[in-house]
Amino acid sequence: MDPEGAGAAPATPAKFVSPPRRDIVNQYVHHQLLQAMRTAADHSDPAIREAALERMERWQQVIDGMADGTLRIGSRRPLVGFPTWVTPRVVRGGFATGKAAAAIPPAEDERLRAQQLGIKATRQAIFESWLTPEGLAELEVLLETGAYNVGFPEHAVLLSVAALLRHGVNDSVRTLLDEVSPLAGSLRFSPYPGAPSPLRPGQVSRWTARQVAGALERARVNPRVAAEREALTVWLPLTDKVVAFWAGIIEAPTFDEGRIDEARTLVADYDRAARQHTRCRKYRRPGENLPILIDALRQAIDGQGTWPPGRVRHALSRIEAKRGLPGSKRSDDLRSRQAVAASRPLHAEVAVVVADRVARLRGDVGLTDFPAASAPISDDEATDVVPAGTPLPTSVLRTLRLGFVSDLEELITLGVVPSAEVLASLVPQLTAGQVASSADDPLVGALLAATYRAFRRRRSLLLLDLEQQVRFKELPWVAALQELTAGGPLDDPLVLARRLGSVVLGAFPGTILPNGFIRESSALLDMAQVRLPLTEELAADIFMGRFAPKFQRAAKVAAGLLRGSLYERYYGIDYAAVLGLPEPDGHGDVGEFDRMVAGDVPAGRSVAANGQIIERQQILTTHNLAVLVKLGVQPGRSWAELAHHAAGRSFQLLERARNSPWPLSAIKNAAYAWRQAVFFLSITGDDTAANALRDLPGATTWPAVRILDDLTRCLQGKPVTPFTGWTQGPHWVQSTVPETDTPQAG
Repeated sequence: MDPEGAGAAPATPAKFVSPPRRDIVNQYVHHQLLQAMRTAADHSDPAIREAALERMERWQQVIDGMADGTLRIGSRRPLVGFPTWVTPRVVRGGFATGKAAAAIPPAEDERLRAQQLGIKATRQAIFESWLTPEGLAELEVLLETGAYNVGFPEHAVLLSVAALLRHGVNDSVRTLLDEVSPLAGSLRFSPYPGAPSPLRPGQVSRWTARQVAGALERARVNPRVAAEREALTVWLPLTDKVVAFWAGIIEAPTFDEGRIDEARTLVADYDRAARQHTRCRKYRRPGENLPILIDALRQAIDGQGTWPPGRVRHALSRIEAKRGLPGSKRSDDLRSRQAVAASRPLHAEVAVVVADRVARLRGDVGLTDFPAASAPISDDEATDVVPAGTPLPTSVLRTLRLGFVSDLEELITLGVVPSAEVLASLVPQLTAGQVASSADDPLVGALLAATYRAFRRRRSLLLLDLEQQVRFKELPWVAALQELTAGGPLDDPLVLARRLGSVVLGAFPGTILPNGFIRESSALLDMAQVRLPLTEELAADIFMGRFAPKFQRAAKVAAGLLRGSLYERYYGIDYAAVLGLPEPDGHGDVGEFDRMVAGDVPAGRSVAANGQIIERQQILTTHNLAVLVKLGVQPGRSWAELAHHAAGRSFQLLERARNSPWPLSAIKNAAYAWRQAVFFLSITGDDTAANALRDLPGATTWPAVRILDDLTRCLQGKPVTPFTGWTQGPHWVQSTVPETDTPQAG
């Protein structure tokens, strides 16, 4: 069911020869440890320091494991003593820490179970308790009710045993138990307590209620808003008192003992406010009205009534001209409006109340009743600072909307899914439904779906030498449950694959298709038994010039679609030669394809050289666009519209690159977006391509003019140098003055 394995990293990376790179690996690991140490020592936020301490511990585990040989970095089986299917704890960069994710001390539900059964609260004893007739009956109830939660795939093992016994597949049970029993003393194989999902098929959410509540709890007061609140509640009332005092002195210039005492009180109030309320600097700056009047008070106190009348009168005249003196209608009206503003609760204060509301909801799914979650503050929720009836501010509603439950298309329309990367993170929720439909027994299907979602949360490993990520069907309990899926699939996974391809192209033209999206789409094609080659984005820092066979197959799909097209002419491709490439040899090598792509660029010399080769491969294969067209995707916008948007994104990125001290990433992404634009134009045909890019934002600025001129020349049959992203020297886009001659593209 899953051809590509877990995680976001390439499942079939290019050849990585480990010896020359060991020093780089070590440098990277020690650099990450050093960064964590610095953050733990220096950061002002205690929570961030605590998180950094945890990272330090994990990176130290990586270093220790590499040193004592208990970790095999680059292997799909990184943990010595554990089989491949065990979920490892993985840190940034795909490095396993040496710990299994499911190897944790017994949790509260397990300790309670041990207490009730009168057994030792050990992993082994708890595991064996589930295999008794009573324990198996409990598992059967969990299956029937769906009252379980699978955090890691291993948590589905005992439920799988119950499902297999339910269908009389006893031999598979014995095989499975033989496989997992040696680890029963260290890994949790039982599920957590849970509840059936209330979501309908096809419904997804970006965040769960638990994530939404956590974000609301962490909401911080906007410094600008807090300063405004301080001014309204502290400084303006104090200013009015001081101004009113001096206005009375000006009208009746007597400074008796009573006046001196009043002045002392005002000065003391000011000094206390200056110590306690530091957000508004304005009221402490010497040239401002309030400090001037306070200084005059200090002089009057020290001089027993002597004060600078000129400065006081000038300050009062400025205040009167701006808003009127205290007691005037203009001043009173202003202060009334300001009092209303000051009485409104801060957004962060409302967020805390709403966080408590959301925390009472089911935490592992999104907000299934969004109107109730987003309603104004109720009488029961009201606090001293957040009164009943307070509507939720935009910032709080924005956070709540991340938990909105709906179909994928509506979430995109609402802006909840702002990028292809976010979309890719949601797709496993939909793919899991297809996995579930493959089983005749809906209870088995639900278990497979829960296991699949947990498997997709498994982080990818750094892999060497063309090794592949662990695949879903390699999990022994999943392989056993496959015996119960002979009647499926009940749904057509191709329908979902086409829908997802249509959505991602229509919503995010000019954006690279994330590896997570490729992984899920490949899984759907595999379920449908459709052999179309979707290819991942490869990492330039580990690429050594060798491609897996599917990259050649993808190039041939592109050749069949684009031979003779604008795309072929613009990029100078010989698709006839691509179609003539021999099939992979017995070792899966596609040497002629490798050499065709690399040309005269030596692989492994530098990251830039590797990047050039990878980009050439993406040009040849169209990086999945041709495969999606062959699949039958139908974006909601025309190909010409998609070309227009992709080109616009490219030119925006180019402007960003020209104004950035680190432009290379933007240039690379701009070239990718432009490649999509050329592809979409090629689908429309030459007749419409010439008019499709008119009136583009940024099309009249350098270097967009140069790129569009080259496209025009290509349509006229003239040779051009295509716009590409990777280069081993300064890119021509970075030149400050347009050149009259065609510069050498990267």
